[in-house]
Amino acid sequence: MGAWFDAMNRRLRATAYDVLCWRDRISGWKPGREALLASIRKHPIELAREAEAALQMIVMHAYQTCPHYRELWDDAGFQPSALRGAAALADVPFLTKQIIREKKASMVSDRFAAEELELSYTGGTTGVQTSFYLDHSCKVARVGRQWGMHELCGYKPGMRRALVWGVHEDLPPGARQGFKRWFRRYASGQETLACTIMDEHLMREYYSRLRGFRPEVVYGYPSALTEFGLFIEERGLAPIRVDTIITTAERLSDAKRAQLHRLFGGEVFALYGTREYGCMAFECTRHDGYHIDAGSVVLEIVKDGRVARAGESGEIVVTDLLNYGMPFIRSRTGDRGALSADPCPCGNPLPLLKSLDGRVSELLYRPDGSRVPGLMLTDLFMQLPTIRYLQFVQESIDRLEVKLVVAGELSETLRAQVVREVQQIMGGAIAIDIRLVDDIERNPRSGKIEEVICKVDRHRESMRMGSGA
Repeated sequence: MGAWFDAMNRRLRATAYDVLCWRDRISGWKPGREALLASIRKHPIELAREAEAALQMIVMHAYQTCPHYRELWDDAGFQPSALRGAAALADVPFLTKQIIREKKASMVSDRFAAEELELSYTGGTTGVQTSFYLDHSCKVARVGRQWGMHELCGYKPGMRRALVWGVHEDLPPGARQGFKRWFRRYASGQETLACTIMDEHLMREYYSRLRGFRPEVVYGYPSALTEFGLFIEERGLAPIRVDTIITTAERLSDAKRAQLHRLFGGEVFALYGTREYGCMAFECTRHDGYHIDAGSVVLEIVKDGRVARAGESGEIVVTDLLNYGMPFIRSRTGDRGALSADPCPCGNPLPLLKSLDGRVSELLYRPDGSRVPGLMLTDLFMQLPTIRYLQFVQESIDRLEVKLVVAGELSETLRAQVVREVQQIMGGAIAIDIRLVDDIERNPRSGKIEEVICKVDRHRESMRMGSGA
């Protein structure tokens, strides 16, 4: 009887969600979902041919309708009509957030009226928020394509989701009462915790809601989901068990994946996306890389101003194939990753982002000037239960501060171990300052935790890479 009731309720929620989407003007999302699901059944050659045609269309559109691109490419001697495949993008200058802020008006297509565009913002995790526009068709298509990815991860409309999220404009309104608010909560099938502040009272209240709600999916930032799961565990509360755990917005380490599985019981999937380009890639059940949605983006890896070789880590550069209202061509994300030279053994033909390696801004510097990816440090102590959270802050090239949130006390032995292991990577000449804190502050806009903050020559990489563009 319980299973029958859950299935019936799921169908009712899915129907209510269709009504909600109609109210929110995104009711045309289902073709996007079908297009994403259809892409995993195509031959790689067919996918490549379709991506090349979509790339040609968006580049020509940008040149013909956006003054910024027309002037920039004419000055650079780039001829969009001669573009043949993603490899030819190497001749196209990069787009940066600074350019977007300065040239936004001239980047908007003159074929779109103001009422056809929607204003959005980057998360602003590592700096100033940047505003940009999406055309409405792009927004709807992204909703559908992301639902396709969700479905491949085991999450479908109508299922009950516990959402732990930080961007307040993405969250449902909480102040209004009455039928409209009830209907939105029911149709969306979710209970939400805003994670910009996660204190005892809020987490206990959220836990109480989830006990009656019985989520089938938990969804959110890895750090926030872990914090909530540990809150439940350490207070001896009955665990929240789900079938699927979906993480996004932060890098998911193997240790964090195992921890989330232990805390919530479900299979853990990671998505890769940004506010500018939507959800771009997703894990399959092998959990060994991210399948790139070749129907929505062209994704390049760039190192030292050149296109990186397969397997070589560099900055992720994105060309958006969907946003005709304000095209983003060769936009630098600040994220680091590497493409796989081989297809995924799962049989999915979509290209594979083999790894996500943090952000360019998460590069630290040894005293000799050589660079170290911050994730080499953040993964060092994941197996030590005493260390709950940590953050590395570098303000000078010869000194590194390590902020630690610990369970109980930090023994002198463990303190010495932290210093020793950090210096093995950063070099013995760097001074390591250990600082115990009660909590690691979350970004007030996004709710994310910045594990690595480097204030030493943060523009060195961008200047060097920009000179190669």
